[in-house]
Amino acid sequence: MRGIILAAGIGSRLRPVTLSKPKCCVTVGDAPILTRQLRAYADAGVTDVTVVAGYLADDVRTLCEEVARKRPELDVSIEESEVYANTDNMYSLYLAREAVAGEPFVLSNGDAVFDSELLADLVDADAKSAVAADPATYSDEAMKVTVDDAGRVSHIAKDVPENVAHAISNDVYRFSADFSASLFEEITRTVEQEGDYCGWTEAAIDRIVRNQPHDLEPVDVSDHRWVEIDDFADLERADLRFSQLSDITEKEAVFFDLDGTVYLDDELVDDAKTVIDHLRAAGVDVYFLTNNSSRWKDDYTARLANLGIAADTEQVLLSTDGVIDYLEHVDDEVYVLGTERMRAALADNGVELGDEDPAAVVVGFDTELTYEKARTATLAIRNGATFLLAHPDAVCPTAEGFVPDCGSIGAMIERATDQQPARVFGKPNPEMLTHVLESEGYDPEDVLVVGDRLETDVQLAENVGCDSVCVLSGDSTRLEVEQSDLHPSLVAPDVSVLTRLLPDTDAKEAGIDRDTVDPDAVEAVPAGDRSEE
Repeated sequence: MRGIILAAGIGSRLRPVTLSKPKCCVTVGDAPILTRQLRAYADAGVTDVTVVAGYLADDVRTLCEEVARKRPELDVSIEESEVYANTDNMYSLYLAREAVAGEPFVLSNGDAVFDSELLADLVDADAKSAVAADPATYSDEAMKVTVDDAGRVSHIAKDVPENVAHAISNDVYRFSADFSASLFEEITRTVEQEGDYCGWTEAAIDRIVRNQPHDLEPVDVSDHRWVEIDDFADLERADLRFSQLSDITEKEAVFFDLDGTVYLDDELVDDAKTVIDHLRAAGVDVYFLTNNSSRWKDDYTARLANLGIAADTEQVLLSTDGVIDYLEHVDDEVYVLGTERMRAALADNGVELGDEDPAAVVVGFDTELTYEKARTATLAIRNGATFLLAHPDAVCPTAEGFVPDCGSIGAMIERATDQQPARVFGKPNPEMLTHVLESEGYDPEDVLVVGDRLETDVQLAENVGCDSVCVLSGDSTRLEVEQSDLHPSLVAPDVSVLTRLLPDTDAKEAGIDRDTVDPDAVEAVPAGDRSEE
């Protein structure tokens, strides 16, 4: 049994992610789509695989070589299409005809993400030829199949209405030698005689099942996870379905970032309260952590209360906490380039403030910044004061967009003093969490960090050794996640997606249908975009 994976297409509906990598190399969960497919082929015993590449073919070739090194039983070859921009997946399969025409083989489109068990069930099915089919769902975008009285496929197309369709196709097939011969005869006639390079493989399959005796039957794979990825709405579904996370109420504690995660300015992110309420009802401890040093803990509890979320000051963790702990060992005066609230918080916690030859200068997120403050801090550091930075965030997300944060102010002082901070507090330093883990007895595997920044929130989780959710409602974009060496346990557009990681009972109580997608979140399909690879 041989395998063919069609992965030549551009994937234009996933731009800008696919500007620098082909769609089959986009990461879902902990692995690229093509890596997942090749592993599934190997697990199912289909070890002789041809991948038809086109767009950024060298990237596809490199990924195949990496997988083959780790799975030595795999023999992966590359067939390259030089006209990928003007053809569709029928032509890609045509290029592989010498490898499998007239022979049994497995076929998949390179944008399908599925469990290994799905392919194994397809390979082991009693049907001579089989299409992986899901009768439990319906999608206008997907290929649908109908069946005749004998249970064989009688039609496959996108425009089959729901009341007629037997199931939707998962774009994964296994063909017998007889069907293979008929299929390549049809494809060769279409390409060589009709000169049609832009047809779909499914169109050729459809002509066969409607006009010839055949052995193609649907195999129900609805028990397995699968997603065909055409656009960002599909990628969002795949990120969720193939996440390392399942039921977040099994965690002992969840730490939520605030700005860009729970709220933007004075607006609560959709369903943030629902998620927090259901976590608490399930006995999960909820904490809030932020690098924002412009306010103190009671400011945050009041702000959360105004948004309908109750919180105690003990549940709010700030970068300023680390600054205070550090300054306990400084007996001399400290100059604070920060807001009055930050200065008052340090003073209330025993820090002696002053600007006459201070021993240290703390640079925070100063929304009341003046030139005189920057001048005083610069001169003090140049005169020997220790330069301390409350946290590294360069920008702060707001409803209007990003604004300069502590890291940007610190960069100005760094440039003016020609000195780097002696110490940077806040996320991603593990001290933001470890004191809570130690005091409450949490194991890292039993906690979750939810935030909008890769370099702080996700890095904090990796430093601690716990799971993380990177939401795209604040600082990070899906492109940045794709390009990062950091790997969050889940990528989500915002915290509302976490409602789908609540137990079924909690989801029903919240009025959440976990098997549907907000239609407003689904992007329109650009005219002329390729469907397949």
